[in-house]
Amino acid sequence: MEKLADVRSRMRSVSGIGEVCRTLATVASAKLAQTHERARGASEYTLALRSILTRQQRAALADGFDPATLSPLMAEREQVRAVSVIVVGADRGLCGGHNLALGRAARAFIRKQEGAGVEVFAVVKGRRAETYLRRATEVAISEATSWTRAGVTQEEVSRLLSLVIDGFLEGRADEVWACFTSFHSTMRREPVTVRLLPVTPVSTVDGEDSLPAEWQYDPDRGACVAELLEAFVRLQIEDVLLEAFASEQAARMVTMQEASERADRSLATLRVHYNRLRRESITADLVGVLVAGRVRKEAESHDQ
Repeated sequence: MEKLADVRSRMRSVSGIGEVCRTLATVASAKLAQTHERARGASEYTLALRSILTRQQRAALADGFDPATLSPLMAEREQVRAVSVIVVGADRGLCGGHNLALGRAARAFIRKQEGAGVEVFAVVKGRRAETYLRRATEVAISEATSWTRAGVTQEEVSRLLSLVIDGFLEGRADEVWACFTSFHSTMRREPVTVRLLPVTPVSTVDGEDSLPAEWQYDPDRGACVAELLEAFVRLQIEDVLLEAFASEQAARMVTMQEASERADRSLATLRVHYNRLRRESITADLVGVLVAGRVRKEAESHDQ
């Protein structure tokens, strides 16, 4: 028969696991709420800035300028020989299939580029993403960093911005891409790969008829567009980091909530099992007492 002490020990273990899971789910929920609010603001700002850049593109074309000549960040390379991809993953697990889905998406992108004869360099954020790429691919990882406790910081955005722009302008990368998990809702998250450089504004803008017929620039068109482009790339990088971080927290929150529910169900089953064993133990003790009393009476009768 299984010992009651063993069952009690298992109950304490399962109860502790449930408490840890509930704590992790609560922490992830708080981080998600904070990050999601920032991500929404960054996304709206990015869309607005993209609209401005598109208007500038159309205005330049109307004035006889090639938009690509206004800034090197908009210039398409004649031949793409090298590509840099920023892969944004997580430092830890306990978030379901989040890391695996992202790793597979990054691996598919890398293999597609390598199949086309393009050299790929990876900039990785997140220890899990780094581990997966080193194990599943032969891509050259030029830099790998971890997340800080603060999550997405302006210092990290500025560092990645300098890394991306310097690599593109110096010719080390003909294109810059980002592979991350896009956050749609708590239950819907999907890995995506988007191009950051060169910048290609969309060709149409809502409210086209309301565009001004003439623009005035100070100091000049090129300086204004260059500043807008740098701000736009910065916003894109910040948006990528915020989306990835929010997706990780959502995945961890959902996974830990499910784990705590399973722990509660296991604990309820163990309690039923413990009570049954306890009744059986008490019954066995009572039977033993009755049998011992009967044996003692029979012995006394035999002596008489």
